[in-house]
Amino acid sequence: MGEEIGRDDAAPLQAVVNEVVAEAHLRPEELRPEDRTFLEQHALKKPLRVLDIWALGVGVVVAGAYFGWNLGLKDNGPVAMLIASLIVCLLYLTWVLALAELSVAMPFAGGPLAYGRRAVNPLLGFVMILGCLFAAIGTALAVGGYVAYLIDPDNPNQAVKLVACLVTVAVFFAFHAWGVKEQSWAMVLMTYGALAGLVLFWVVAATHFSWERVWPTGHLLPEKKGWRAVLDAVPFALWWLVMIETVALSAEETHEPHRTLPRGLTWAQLTLIGLVVLTWLFACGAMDAQDLAVTQVLDENGEPTTKDVDYPLLKALAAIPAGKSPLLFYGFGIIALCGLIASYHGMLYGASRQLFALGRAGYLPRILGDVHKTRRTPLAALTAASLIVVGFVVANLFFADAVAIAVLVSTLTALIWYVLAMICLYLLRRSSPELFRNYRAPVYKILPAFVIVLSLFAGLVYIGIDHAGVVMTVAGGLYAAGLGYYVFVGRHRLEAAAPEELAARAAMGYRK
Repeated sequence: MGEEIGRDDAAPLQAVVNEVVAEAHLRPEELRPEDRTFLEQHALKKPLRVLDIWALGVGVVVAGAYFGWNLGLKDNGPVAMLIASLIVCLLYLTWVLALAELSVAMPFAGGPLAYGRRAVNPLLGFVMILGCLFAAIGTALAVGGYVAYLIDPDNPNQAVKLVACLVTVAVFFAFHAWGVKEQSWAMVLMTYGALAGLVLFWVVAATHFSWERVWPTGHLLPEKKGWRAVLDAVPFALWWLVMIETVALSAEETHEPHRTLPRGLTWAQLTLIGLVVLTWLFACGAMDAQDLAVTQVLDENGEPTTKDVDYPLLKALAAIPAGKSPLLFYGFGIIALCGLIASYHGMLYGASRQLFALGRAGYLPRILGDVHKTRRTPLAALTAASLIVVGFVVANLFFADAVAIAVLVSTLTALIWYVLAMICLYLLRRSSPELFRNYRAPVYKILPAFVIVLSLFAGLVYIGIDHAGVVMTVAGGLYAAGLGYYVFVGRHRLEAAAPEELAARAAMGYRK
């Protein structure tokens, strides 16, 4: 993790193209002139090292420690949330190890598009994108919630929340458009800031810590719900770590992916497990679990009602005597925004790279596959992802539960992808064993099966949760729209020179 990341060691364009061709398991001389021209026009730089991958992995999900998970405390309690969180930590530790094997085998920006295209069917390429998009939406909304709470803790203003969301979208569109190395530097800095904010929270929360709040005497689980409380908490526990798979989408921009990706992903996941346990412990020890999940507000008629909390650590800090200092309260609030913004930063990266790969290959409108001539950044895909986030942010003005729904859509669609990705891994191991010469996951024979079992378990609990109907309707409707475009338009316009298509062509023994 100690590599120098400030050095600009991006290879010349021709060398990058040759590397992409090698990763597709073709030889440069087997490439048609028109294929090489296409790759030169759509190539990405490859500057990312282990520290960059670690920062992307931690940064993209560190927002999960700042909000989202706390909604699982509602009517379930801290012990149920801990058990659910440990189940999720086990799922993600096994998931990243197996994911590293796939991303090294086919290090392309398409990620799921490449795996699904070669193993089963191009349709699988659409599966991951919803998880990235809705994670970005939920995080952008949480940024606005934190800013509104900082300005007026007693009555956070919706207009302030909207403006803060829109500014976040605009600023980080500009960062990503600037260049991958520049946005990686910003990600590293914001990730360090987010980690510093969590350490500060743990220290302050320790001054008001109570084991009775964390581990209540009598009934550890709610008396009426029992173990059902653990199941109900799982969908929100997933938010601690969901979308770390975004890191796999950086494979095409990673230097020596067979070495860099497994190391960066593993270190990131181990870091995150530590953050999960410590943040749960100190947050639940400093404040009643139910108060971390919901708050009392006045509705438009002046009547008291409850509202989900999307700023739990800031709320807990405000209730701690040591945290009542304005300097500490606002200082922590600003640092906490680093965590939320870092995650938005990473989720926008994932969503834009998926849109870019799908557009470059022709599955979505081809304009999405265009890159800037000098900076080699996917401007059209970044614009599309940012505009989708803006649309849902504005919709939040009319739907009060938008954050909870975005969190649940993101985690549900992620679980669907985990199952399908492991099926792809098994199929590719059988049909194309040469892909896995450079890297094999530990206990590789049983690891994917373990991911499938845990993912199916986590997915089944969605049936009985609040908003289940809305979540499944939104996810199903958007899947249908994307797949409908492919069936009726995209499949007739596929680009044979896209890296994912070249890899599939190599698998069929087709050489030009």
